Amino acid sequence: MPVGDFATFQRGFDLPNQSRIEGDVPIVSSGGVSGFHNEARVERAGLVTGRYGSIGELFYLDGPHWPLNTSLWVKDFHGNEIKFAYYLLSRIDFRSLSDKTGVPGVNRNDVHKLQTAKPKLPEQQKIAAFLGAVDEKIGQLTRKKALLEDYKKGCMQQLFTQKLRFKDDQGNDFPDWDTTKLEDIVTIKKGTQLNRDDMIQEGAFPVINGGVTASGYTNSFNAPGGSITISEGGNSCGHVAWQSRDFWLGGHCYVVSANDQKSVLTKFLFHSLRHNQAKIMRLRVGSGLPNIQKGDLLQLTLGIPQPDEQQKIADFLSAIDAKISLVAEELSAAQDFKKGLLQQMFV
Repeated sequence: MPVGDFATFQRGFDLPNQSRIEGDVPIVSSGGVSGFHNEARVERAGLVTGRYGSIGELFYLDGPHWPLNTSLWVKDFHGNEIKFAYYLLSRIDFRSLSDKTGVPGVNRNDVHKLQTAKPKLPEQQKIAAFLGAVDEKIGQLTRKKALLEDYKKGCMQQLFTQKLRFKDDQGNDFPDWDTTKLEDIVTIKKGTQLNRDDMIQEGAFPVINGGVTASGYTNSFNAPGGSITISEGGNSCGHVAWQSRDFWLGGHCYVVSANDQKSVLTKFLFHSLRHNQAKIMRLRVGSGLPNIQKGDLLQLTLGIPQPDEQQKIADFLSAIDAKISLVAEELSAAQDFKKGLLQQMFV
């Protein structure tokens, strides 16, 4: 059946900024909720997608809302379950319907001509309830992960400003921290560029070349696991990361190694550098694609406690990281589970 017989889309409504009055009704643009108003144009739950500008995502609103003129909203569900319609219509590739002009746009008539299939209403309701429960689990895990990340951020702020201090094993205060430059406690080495043609999609070792994620994979490595990396250039310039496995250090990335003779623990150093991420970012130079000079990085100053206190700080923050990683794995598994369900239900 045509999508138009399942759900009828209509263009949204104008609402200039000067006409908006603060309220609790979501204003929905092509990119999602962009503000709030005191009046709704749609008095029930509904679906909204981008008409031009940001195209591709379908948004579910669980109550009254105001879809803007940059969007399309479902005017008539023809008796179908709204939440089921959300899951079904989310499978549509709205980007493929763009009219290919200077400003991407979607014509509702093109959406209406697409073909789909639907079960009877009772089955729609069961599918919607089941997928809704999966969504609720995903939401719970997302919120839990965000809370843990906020908790860690707050702990780091307290620990590295020394407002929160650990005691030694006898319950005594640790000595005051020393302030030192990176050049006095670490060595920094830049990697070796690996051509994209030499990378593979699946391999034993990730290629870390300055981005937040691996650029690819290779079957050889030039840096050991348990290392700290800092992006040297590009859009992620200054990003600090912990590499738990052996990897290939690329030409747009630094590896930072603690000087054992200075009694600085690598995992403490990593957490300290993460706390100082904003300072590192301010070292970027150049327009377009910025970079960080090794000499500037070496002048960064850090507070360094005694090794026993370093260990306590590193263990505490690493334990929180382990909890965050566990929740992230559960979240990823739930998202993959939902994706598999959608593929099986809406083939």
